[in-house]
Amino acid sequence: MSFNEVVVQSISILIFMILLGVLLRNLGILKEEHAKIFANLILSFTLPALIFTSLSLSNFSFDNIILAFVMMTTEFASALIAWVIGSALKLSRPRKGALILASTFGSSGFLGYALIKIIFPNDMNALSDASIVSELGVAMTLFTFGVFIAMYYGDNNKNYKEIKKEVLKFFYSPLFASIVLGIIFSFVNIPQNNIFIGTFYKMLHIISSANTVLVTLTIGVMLHFRDWKKVWKIVMLAILIKLIFQPLFSSFQADMYHFSGMWKKIEILEASMPTATMTAIFAKKYKCDSELTTILIFATFVSSFVTMVMMVWLM
Repeated sequence: MSFNEVVVQSISILIFMILLGVLLRNLGILKEEHAKIFANLILSFTLPALIFTSLSLSNFSFDNIILAFVMMTTEFASALIAWVIGSALKLSRPRKGALILASTFGSSGFLGYALIKIIFPNDMNALSDASIVSELGVAMTLFTFGVFIAMYYGDNNKNYKEIKKEVLKFFYSPLFASIVLGIIFSFVNIPQNNIFIGTFYKMLHIISSANTVLVTLTIGVMLHFRDWKKVWKIVMLAILIKLIFQPLFSSFQADMYHFSGMWKKIEILEASMPTATMTAIFAKKYKCDSELTTILIFATFVSSFVTMVMMVWLM
């Protein structure tokens, strides 16, 4: 299967699953209140399993931390641009928060790994490097800085101390534990042929495979199309920052740090991902205009059909 075919297939699956969530909501099978239940399952159960599996089976190296650093720098630059533009447009706090979230964090997990496997078939080093970018460069930032953004701009009347306390919860959450344990176990030669360890990892794979379903259904039950005409300017800004600026800025940094060809491709590819679906979970949980966030996620996924192929061609 060619790269373009994988891009189209992967994004199509996610869009279909999101629209399925919309359909199930309209049929009354799912309700918008279910989004909170799904979010708790994702953050405490399926996502930790996915992160631990990805990291523990990779060849982690501290020398490759610079890959995560470049991604973090790109994210902070994107957040700053979104904040400046949001302030200039005098967006409401929840809408400004939605723009920053959608412009900053990419869907590096589901799409990123799939495309890396196609571009670098059977290359465990490439998958290991991609996991560093995804889990440390994106996930770590999303679950700390992203939570702070959602809470700060959300309509929840929390003061700074309360926000700080909520963000610090990440460091004793299942998510943080899965990152730390995943890195530790990556240095251990885990015998996959052992029946007990093999069974344990199969169980984790089953649990983590539910993550994509839960996330896309969550977006679907929250997604509404009634306000698209009112927010088209915000949609275009998110697309420009997330899908155009991020990969170009990542490419610039890769050249500045003299990355190898493989590292540069991985960095650009991960930066080209559409908005992380998890941003909708945080926007919903902390009341940061989750409706606009879901629109921005959907718009970046559709737009990435073109931009992702374009960025890979440029790289």
